[in-house]
Amino acid sequence: MSDLERLARLVAHQRDQLAQLRARAAADAVLEQAKGRLVERIGGTLAHATEHLHTLADSVGITPLEMAAELMETDPPAVRGDVPVLAQRLAEARASNARDGDALADAVFTEALLPTGAVALAIWRVEPDGTLQMVGSRGLGPAEAARWRQLPPQLACHARSAVVEQRPLWLHSGDAALGPGRWPGGARAVLPIRNSRAVLGAMEICWPVPRRDFSPGQRTELTALADLCASTLTDVDGEQSWLLGLLDSLVDAVLTARAALVDGEVVDFVVDHVGEGWPLPPADMIGERLLALFPFAAKADGLFDRAVRVLETGVGEEFQDEERRIRIARLYDGVAISWRRVADSELADNALRAGGLGGWEESLVTGRVSWTPQMYEVTGVRHTLPLRELAAELGADGESTMDRLLHTVINSRRPATAVFKMPDRQLRLFAEPVPDAAGEVVALRGAWQDVTSEYHTEFALEVTAEHADEQQQLAIQLQHAIIPPTAALPRTTGLDIAVRYQPAATQHLVGGDWYDAVTLPSGQLLLVVGDIAGHGIPVVTGMISMRNALRGLAMTGAPPAQLLAWLNTAAAGLPERISGTVLCGVFDPETSVLVWARAGHLPPLLVRDGSASLLPLPAGPLLGAFRSPTYEEQVLPLTPGDRLVLFTDGLVERAGMDIDECLDDLVVTAARTDTDIERYADLLLAHVGANARDDTCLLALRVR
Repeated sequence: MSDLERLARLVAHQRDQLAQLRARAAADAVLEQAKGRLVERIGGTLAHATEHLHTLADSVGITPLEMAAELMETDPPAVRGDVPVLAQRLAEARASNARDGDALADAVFTEALLPTGAVALAIWRVEPDGTLQMVGSRGLGPAEAARWRQLPPQLACHARSAVVEQRPLWLHSGDAALGPGRWPGGARAVLPIRNSRAVLGAMEICWPVPRRDFSPGQRTELTALADLCASTLTDVDGEQSWLLGLLDSLVDAVLTARAALVDGEVVDFVVDHVGEGWPLPPADMIGERLLALFPFAAKADGLFDRAVRVLETGVGEEFQDEERRIRIARLYDGVAISWRRVADSELADNALRAGGLGGWEESLVTGRVSWTPQMYEVTGVRHTLPLRELAAELGADGESTMDRLLHTVINSRRPATAVFKMPDRQLRLFAEPVPDAAGEVVALRGAWQDVTSEYHTEFALEVTAEHADEQQQLAIQLQHAIIPPTAALPRTTGLDIAVRYQPAATQHLVGGDWYDAVTLPSGQLLLVVGDIAGHGIPVVTGMISMRNALRGLAMTGAPPAQLLAWLNTAAAGLPERISGTVLCGVFDPETSVLVWARAGHLPPLLVRDGSASLLPLPAGPLLGAFRSPTYEEQVLPLTPGDRLVLFTDGLVERAGMDIDECLDDLVVTAARTDTDIERYADLLLAHVGANARDDTCLLALRVR
């Protein structure tokens, strides 16, 4: 459909809407006049007159509007199969006191539906991701109720159709394959449960035998029962106003909109909630159609097309137009849309671009891949690709290198890095696992970095080292000034500490590895190891900046996760390009508890009772990869005899060896017993040997 066709359709819809409003106003006037005359003739209240008008209309098979026009004066007999008025009132009274979905289902079924001959009832609520969750039922066995307890968005059934199409289904002879019930030939009424704002769920009523038809009166009464469930579900489960408030607090501007359907097709979205930050006041947007507010959203693959796709698939989308970055996610029977001006993120984008960094995430469940805009520039490809497909574009060894990295990240559930070498460029990939609540890896995320200039610089330094002696000596002096070969370590009660620093075998590659151990004003001990990416004077000066910054920040008494968040902000503010990994811990001598966090760093190694193992990794991307990352903390109670080793990757990385094999080898070595912490540190360093490409830092602790 072209943009012009969409705009023409919008104009036609608005004309139809105006005609409908005029017709509705005229119809309302006729109905109100008829009700007034009935009040004069039969007495009672306006509500009683309304009920009497519907009863009269049902008795002759015409609409209440037609009956109002004729204003018949005879009392017709009740239509068999209707919900008795008294039963409906009893159901309303009991439902208003229902505390959960089962109590609601019992009230509606027992008081209102049993007199009609119904044998079963099921009530579902729409969850934010579009799943239908059964909240109550009657007449269904335990096994059958369990089978229909959760209906995912992809499952075709009557309840799903009623919710998606936002209209009742009147089935004279139901299809049991599309809904619960042991009465394949029986009639069914499947009704959307909705309030003035959105569809909240669905209600399915089963009768054991077919029905010739549902009269207008019966349809009105059953729809009224669904409306009753809507108000009660709102009281029991809330309208998720907390969720809307959370959305407003997390993003700059958010709106929610429910789908508007014509013949089952989404033709627009009606705005029902607007947070602050949109171009128009919320009062001018609520109740309006999305295409009327933003006509350019109708362009091909624009906001409207993407919102429809998100509603159908449940998979969120993100894109950027000329002025803003827009995110769309499914919310109940509609969508939530947020936007942020591009200007708000220009600083972060420029920092990532200057650092040659691009962020990415890939779902192992849906296969969906998300890239930051910088990824296309860093990788040099035009389309978003999964990791394995991208690896085929990155040199002859790209696929084998990627296989080794993915094996580490997915099977061993550890972060990993790899370098992809091509004739004209070098790319470094950082990847870490994203587990679900059960600990299974469901996604991967990380960053790509263009390190071409870094490797070219290293190669030039190695080839022309004789021309760089003066500069190299300056870098070594700077490095030794901040990390002396022998350092005075703080004395802490109940803890023995040893540190080792071994530079790379070639002195032309002075790196950014560092450690720190300092007593804080609180009496706690700050323990740090880190590795700034690259080699040379800029890296050494960056390392010094990070070490001093972390020392100063730690004096505030903030926990490790907060320290790393601040350190990431400080790294973004430095004039030189900074990216790297850090592991930061705070040890309390009084409780013998270590609280630690990491920014893309390898995990600590714990030796307890003769057994060595790497600690589980909390979430935390490397420094400089993202503007506002989230860092998690781990709490580790230590006991007498425990040994803990914090180290940089130079201790384990070896050319031609998988990182998993190197880590496993270190675990075996670390399990060896030695009560003297200094000899223990020497043992670990001697086992590693000289690393020709990288520095090595380790910090070993023993609890007395």
